[in-house]
Amino acid sequence: MIRGIGTDIVEIDRISNAIKKDFFLKKAFNDSEIDMAGCRNKDSFLAGNFATKEAFVKALGTGFRGVELKDLAVLRDELGKPFIKICNNLNRHLQGIDENKIHVSISNTDSLAIAMVVIETD
Repeated sequence: MIRGIGTDIVEIDRISNAIKKDFFLKKAFNDSEIDMAGCRNKDSFLAGNFATKEAFVKALGTGFRGVELKDLAVLRDELGKPFIKICNNLNRHLQGIDENKIHVSISNTDSLAIAMVVIETD
């Protein structure tokens, strides 16, 4: 059963300008995301991750009320498929969500990043 679906689109330039400020970079992204971005087009990669976090909280139905950006990490598996890792299992909004039942798709153009997230439940 589908619990929620969320989508978000961001301008890559907006994220590019924001991550120049170290406090935003460290507030929005986990070390593992920042490390993974280092070997790719960093701005585009992090814009996709930011859009994914936005799409996730929309699918969750809470927005960022009660969920912090760093409660989630958007990573890639060995084949490059994106997935969400819940980093704060104590957050009541995130308890009971099975990471294996979160589906993520990210696409980028030269100027935009878009993400879609589907959360399933039993």
